[in-house]
Amino acid sequence: MRVVKPITVTSAKLTSSTIPEPDASFGEVEWVAGTYTTGTRRIKSSTHRIYEVTADPSTTDDPEVGIIATPPTWVDVAPTNKYAMFDSVNSTQSKETTQLIVEVTNGQTVNSVAGFSIADASAINITVTDPIEGIVYNRDIDMVDNSEVADWYYYYFSPIVQVREFALLDLPTYPSATIKMTVNGNDIRFGSFILGNQLPLGIANYGTSVQLLDFSKKEADDFGNIIIRKGRTSKLVDFDVTIQKDKVNYVFGVLSSLATIPSVWIGDNGTNDPTLVYGYYRDYQNNINTPTITDATIQIEGLV
Repeated sequence: MRVVKPITVTSAKLTSSTIPEPDASFGEVEWVAGTYTTGTRRIKSSTHRIYEVTADPSTTDDPEVGIIATPPTWVDVAPTNKYAMFDSVNSTQSKETTQLIVEVTNGQTVNSVAGFSIADASAINITVTDPIEGIVYNRDIDMVDNSEVADWYYYYFSPIVQVREFALLDLPTYPSATIKMTVNGNDIRFGSFILGNQLPLGIANYGTSVQLLDFSKKEADDFGNIIIRKGRTSKLVDFDVTIQKDKVNYVFGVLSSLATIPSVWIGDNGTNDPTLVYGYYRDYQNNINTPTITDATIQIEGLV
């Protein structure tokens, strides 16, 4: 079992993106000093956020000032389209038409990348390019799940099932390299693109379980009719892990440092691993039952 702690992607690290900021195709307009009426939305490229006026009937405040005013004259609504895929909220998605390309130069070693809450992507390519060595890594990911295609009939007539997440854990560690992701598809939506370094925790065993948390509301009216209010779903993974006894304090330290940081958790190999989840650890219990190894349960709740 491994965990990938995300590296924050700043405007200095995001060296290229096919999504502009502001993105006029999604109605984004940069804030400039002036008077704005209730309900008006503006973005600030310095914060990569979208703000909306709550003052009645208008305000001249800077949005960053307005959100902390009493009462607030602006509210922070969401990240901009360009940076939605780099915030810590999995349900905010960057949107692009047919091809999304981003390039990140971290200035530090990165050996893992992952993506979550992806929709309408047919294929993804990840390349790592070092300024001296050139391309040192090139990997294609098929975002169509063909695991149930058993014959030609299913190939031609079964509905297309898309892969919504992936993880690559074998990137070469070149501190000055640029990591480029190319996403092909139609009306692409991308929730979270995570770059970071993996930390080993132990060995995930058979017996690890995966659950689906459904946040929909199902209520009966006065006549017994069931009314469903659709909500999002997320994973809940209970990892059954074997840890070397002399590494128990290390695992405690890693988990403690990630208490408020959404991270990528992997039981096995990444993309095709059903335990792949982006979220927080919710519970950790360690049973020291032999002189050399211990049994532990690490529960991870995925972000919606």
